Amino acid sequence: MSRFTAKQLKVIREERGFSQSEAAKYMHISDRTLRAIEANERQVTSDEIIQFSRIYQVDVRELLLEEYVEQSEEQILFNRYISLYRIFDQLGDKDKEDVVWVLKQRIAGLI
Repeated sequence: MSRFTAKQLKVIREERGFSQSEAAKYMHISDRTLRAIEANERQVTSDEIIQFSRIYQVDVRELLLEEYVEQSEEQILFNRYISLYRIFDQLGDKDKEDVVWVLKQRIAGLI
């Protein structure tokens, strides 16, 4: 694991408002293990990276790739939702209108 990943795990955990104890509990690891991971004293497995990304609600690339984090916020959002965009782009005009309508209703809290 890189120092970058260890640092990101700690920074993002703190940004999300998790204590080490809370994060360790969600990860099903000990507080000591989480401290070692964040201090870059213990390797983190790929399964753990995926689990961290789910708990912290971030893209895995934000935990692993320094160049990914250095991108603009718009580029990060684009990368995060490119699959959804590709599917949306394949829809017909009527289906696109329906999707936009549903999103507007959801944003307005109507559904």
